[in-house]
Amino acid sequence: MFTFGIWPGVVQSDLVRLDTYIPAPPEDVERTAAAVAHLSSGASRFYVRTYRGYRSGRPATPPDPTPYLGAGRVLDLVLGYGSDEPDPHGFATAIRAAVREVAELGGGKLQVCEEVNVGAPLDGGSPGCYEALAAGLAAAVAERDRLGAEVAVGFNAAVALPGDPFWPSVRAHVGPELLERIDYVGLDFFPDVFRPAPPEVLPGAVTHVLRSFRESASSLGIPATVPIHITETGWPTGPEHTEEDQARVLGTVAETMRSLASQLRIDTYELFGLRDGLTTGPRMNRFGLLRDDYQPKPAYELIRRLIAEPPDQPRISLR
Repeated sequence: MFTFGIWPGVVQSDLVRLDTYIPAPPEDVERTAAAVAHLSSGASRFYVRTYRGYRSGRPATPPDPTPYLGAGRVLDLVLGYGSDEPDPHGFATAIRAAVREVAELGGGKLQVCEEVNVGAPLDGGSPGCYEALAAGLAAAVAERDRLGAEVAVGFNAAVALPGDPFWPSVRAHVGPELLERIDYVGLDFFPDVFRPAPPEVLPGAVTHVLRSFRESASSLGIPATVPIHITETGWPTGPEHTEEDQARVLGTVAETMRSLASQLRIDTYELFGLRDGLTTGPRMNRFGLLRDDYQPKPAYELIRRLIAEPPDQPRISLR
């Protein structure tokens, strides 16, 4: 079964530095909840992704995910590390509390740290980030098992370039016994966004990255039975990047991922995100399937149909 999900928040800052505030229209919780419910209406299980920082000082997004849960929609909680000093023990305590919270909200999953292979302001820029990852994973697995809770535990990475020390560093800090007990490994992957790919090469580029990610995870000792979750993917619109192009790219990427799902054990696909931060703002604030006034882009209907269709349906197309 292929599980979908979405981040219902909005981008209000530069995705690389996270330091340029964009005055996004305020969130309308009722309209957001209605859009999430409609988008996920064909799914028996759907993840609502939310981000928090342990010591980053950044606010949680969304501040309260509970209005978006229920009817098969469950929490995907990302607890980033974000500490300016080594604090693996404190982070482990926060992780245990996060496991209990996800369990109390009906189950779901917990991601330990956010992109440890990416520098500040993401977790790769925090002192002791690999020690925190190891301590957090150990705490999450132990608390999950103690409670007998339906909380999937994992960690993620951005696309790692050749020579990236991420995988060796994980191997050096996280023992093989622990890696065998996690429930998923996540990939944040934005094809044709930060590295443009012409339409004719996009499926091949996606295939290459996914195969390489599985090979890297296997070399680390993560069993082939542990699924890959696409924890972030999307494509922003803009003056030279039409809404129709967004639907085409997202459809191609989703279709390519589904074609590899059985072979590479990919079972989850989460979009970033639901609504534009500012539809008239910079392109990196336009990842939404909805415009900032909640009007749908063509990609919204395409993704909604994709969620509702069984995975053996024929090629996705705009109708």
